[in-house]
Amino acid sequence: MSLLTSDPPLVSPDKVVILHYHIFKNAGSTIDSILINTFGNYVNGLEGKAPWQTLDATHVINLLRQKPMLKVITSHHLRLPLPEVADRIFLPIIFLRHPIDRVGSVYLFEKYSPPGQHNQGAKIARENDLAGYVRWRLRAVQGGAVIKNFQTVHLSGREKDMRFARGTKSDLKIAMERLAALEFFGLVEKFTQSIQHLKAYLAAYDVSIIDSFSVVNKSHGRKSTLEERIADIKTQLKSDLYDELVEKNSLDIKLYEFAVKLFKA
Repeated sequence: MSLLTSDPPLVSPDKVVILHYHIFKNAGSTIDSILINTFGNYVNGLEGKAPWQTLDATHVINLLRQKPMLKVITSHHLRLPLPEVADRIFLPIIFLRHPIDRVGSVYLFEKYSPPGQHNQGAKIARENDLAGYVRWRLRAVQGGAVIKNFQTVHLSGREKDMRFARGTKSDLKIAMERLAALEFFGLVEKFTQSIQHLKAYLAAYDVSIIDSFSVVNKSHGRKSTLEERIADIKTQLKSDLYDELVEKNSLDIKLYEFAVKLFKA
């Protein structure tokens, strides 16, 4: 990760817009809470009309034309690359997570989602244990992308319909290049340290955020360490299904390992 290796452009803080690329179940709700507590009404969500839709830089530009005073735009559906606007500077926030650990969090989120939530994933999660849910997701014609190389697909931005999205080696190459080019990214497993990096990153552009935070949408009942959580998932899935899950996330595992090396550097 290149954390401010050169001086940032001389742009007024009034022209800075933070873009939170909210990857599902990567601590994004906690990040949003920090941003909302800092910037209040100057935070705006930007989502597509359908859950599987993706958005690009033009949607950000159109929103800013309508609401030029915004400080933060947060979105599950927005994809890189960044917008290019002459009098604005965009500061992206992206968090990555170990892909196998993320699967456990996705499952529990859907299993204990509000009763009024009737999407197919929530229905399957409520009716099945982790193994049944993972088996369905991995083999579903639609909707499997959420636990199959999802972070690689998200960062590469090539796929436009997430119902049928599939990651490729070319996507991984683009995702790694984009990650390496960022001045900042965070890791869920290093959340407190990531927030300190985030503060330094924003401070270089004369933007400050609050120090304190509370974890939002935390999955309860999970083991305390990453190693224990992955071991628990492996036990619940048994060898064959666990191996299939790992194989279907091989790109994300490589991306995560690459991210850890950058983060440590």
